[in-house]
Amino acid sequence: MKRIVLMMFGILVALVVASPMTFAQVRQDVNASGETAELAADWWQWALSKPVEDNPLIGGDPDYSAEQCDGQPVTDTSREVWFLAGTLDGSEVERTCTAPAGTQLFFPIVNYVFLITEPEENEDVARQAANDYIDDVLADPRFKMRVTVDGKKVKSNQIIRADSPLFTATVPEGGLLPAGSYDGVADGLWVTLPVLSEGEHTIHFEMSAPSVGFSQDNTYYLTVE
Repeated sequence: MKRIVLMMFGILVALVVASPMTFAQVRQDVNASGETAELAADWWQWALSKPVEDNPLIGGDPDYSAEQCDGQPVTDTSREVWFLAGTLDGSEVERTCTAPAGTQLFFPIVNYVFLITEPEENEDVARQAANDYIDDVLADPRFKMRVTVDGKKVKSNQIIRADSPLFTATVPEGGLLPAGSYDGVADGLWVTLPVLSEGEHTIHFEMSAPSVGFSQDNTYYLTVE
């Protein structure tokens, strides 16, 4: 099977990172990253579980009708976390969706997943590949990102770099990949936000990673109710 790697830049919500932000500014607290790592695995299991017509990673199609805003109970916790997603192809998009009050929001600013598909591959190979890729992206002095919610910024220490534990994702018929189960590992910069106030919020996200020739420009019109 052809090597499968999915690079995901973008997912946004209530926060802002001043642009540019260097790798040195990213929080890498070991205790803080534990739950983030688990949520990263949950996020990819969620994203890969959707058929293409409902997949949050698809953008740029004017006929695409899915809200691209979804939530689910988090593994081994009593709360619900709402996941948001950007696009795989970097399409500029505007999205309108609704999230329930009282839920937390979780998303990657930039992340990369390596799915194991060959006999010679294992967790160590997958993790090293994901880590190396994000290391290279963040080492590029041209890497920039900016996220705003209602025109306000949040501090960069809201962002945690974490790589997920080994996880298994189930892809349905008509999904992003051939149907089946895939083991994988993801690394990236992740944000878990406090709950947003009820009402209307406008979230805008831009990022640029010249080292890999990728950028994002996304706007979310989010109603919390």
